Amino acid sequence: MRRMLLTSTGFDNKKFEKMFIEEVGKAPADIKVLFIPTAANDPESKEVVPFCFQDLTGAGLLPENIFTYDLDYVIDKDTVANYDGIYFCGGSSAHLMEAINNANFKDTLLEAVDNGLFFIGVSAGSVICSSSIENSLSVFDNPLKPHCKENLTPNGPLPAPGTQINISDNQAVWVHGDILEVIE
Repeated sequence: MRRMLLTSTGFDNKKFEKMFIEEVGKAPADIKVLFIPTAANDPESKEVVPFCFQDLTGAGLLPENIFTYDLDYVIDKDTVANYDGIYFCGGSSAHLMEAINNANFKDTLLEAVDNGLFFIGVSAGSVICSSSIENSLSVFDNPLKPHCKENLTPNGPLPAPGTQINISDNQAVWVHGDILEVIE
């Protein structure tokens, strides 16, 4: 069953951290996560990567249980199956999606998520799930705009396909099985 938490700023909203731990259903020290910093391809976004890593260690995950995978080689589905979650950092969504496609990771990722791998997206890591960019993961047919300060999409079910979703730094799109909604 799909469990995807698509945020602007990761676990800045501590409800999202708690939700991740509860959904995985393990003690934080036992959770293993693939950490994907690939979207951070400019100096500004690279500065944020340590804060993304801190999201996980701050939630109690052990650094040795967080494996950095920069999408620079093909990883097989059996390896991915050893992890409880995958965390995509922010930066350039186009660069991230290109790297996913170049590493032949799209099908492996979607299969793993369908089989229960918990997906955490931060900014660009969330946008790749929407229809905002070409060749996206296409989890839902709405463009997604993170970091919004006004004209926010209200909490609740996603709007009609094609309608832009605007989330604040305190909101997320929550995909739980067939349920897709904006939460805070």
